[in-house]
Amino acid sequence: MSQALTLAGNGLNVEYERLGSGPVLVYLHGAFGLQWSMPLVQALARHHTVVAPHMPGYGRSEGLERIGSFYDLSVWLDEVLDALKLDHVVITGHDFGGAAAAEYAALYRRRIERVVLLAPYGLWPQQGEPLTDIFALTPGALTRVLYADPTGPHANDFNVQYPDKAQQDEAILARRQALIAAAKLMWPIPDKGLRKRLYRLTAPTLLIGARQDGILPESYLKDFAAAIPGSQLVMVQGGHMLPQEATAEVAREISGFLQHATA
Repeated sequence: MSQALTLAGNGLNVEYERLGSGPVLVYLHGAFGLQWSMPLVQALARHHTVVAPHMPGYGRSEGLERIGSFYDLSVWLDEVLDALKLDHVVITGHDFGGAAAAEYAALYRRRIERVVLLAPYGLWPQQGEPLTDIFALTPGALTRVLYADPTGPHANDFNVQYPDKAQQDEAILARRQALIAAAKLMWPIPDKGLRKRLYRLTAPTLLIGARQDGILPESYLKDFAAAIPGSQLVMVQGGHMLPQEATAEVAREISGFLQHATA
């Protein structure tokens, strides 16, 4: 259910979704916005209270002009959690939301009980080719790197063409605004110093990668996991948009990890 709050210190409005009941899980969406993670958010809400903010520049959340780094985004998230009176949480993030979750967990680790990173950005590869620049791709090429099945129903939903022109224009504008917001932190493809801070992730951490990810290869994810003490890496079938394309398997992996970690 979409809700809103106003941050006390700066008066910025924040839109967020709150679903389910149980232990609190904070979910940070990827570059294209929260709607593409909603299948996973809804699945996780069967056993958790999922709080999923629309980050600045997405939905009705304000303050993109104040965000120039992942540190700025971490401060924003800390103020959001203060406003919601959430002191001890599981944090989960996908794509650039994964980088944001890792940064936050490194900086505010006393607030974090568990960390789950889904195909996270945040590092420059130490081996192999540089990461794909999603901002330079045509729509067709972008779909091919995001989805294991670029002609399947999930990819079709991502590229839906509306018969109503006003609705189609609104969808195009929303996609453009999402990429503008993401580019503030992700372009050029990020090496924002996160590697130097990953050792600070002392909470149990799970990374989930996609075997058919056209952006983040398994070698990159192994490198990411190796930088976090005691972390686990699981690879699932699907493409980079795994919250949408591999919803059930990802939800099972997260639930199993959280149950084991709290046992």
